Amino acid sequence: MGPEQQLIFLGGLFVGIAFFIIVYLIFKQSIRDSGLATIVLGAIGIFFCLPFGFTGMAYSFGAAGIIAAGVITFFVGLASTKQVNRK
Repeated sequence: MGPEQQLIFLGGLFVGIAFFIIVYLIFKQSIRDSGLATIVLGAIGIFFCLPFGFTGMAYSFGAAGIIAAGVITFFVGLASTKQVNRK
């Protein structure tokens, strides 16, 4: 992965975190649902970036960062739900 792709990935990671915060705090969704919405946003980003060849592949790393943020928050949401249900 080249340096520009790493920067785009980190940018996508920050966009994913910002999107998660907006969905979680403003729309009052659960952590699990917010993480799932972030994954869907990243998947849509990859779907629309891939037809553009090499440039689309580079921008897909940003969408992969969004998906990474969504996966992490989704698993955190699953763990917190499991912990609440156990008590």
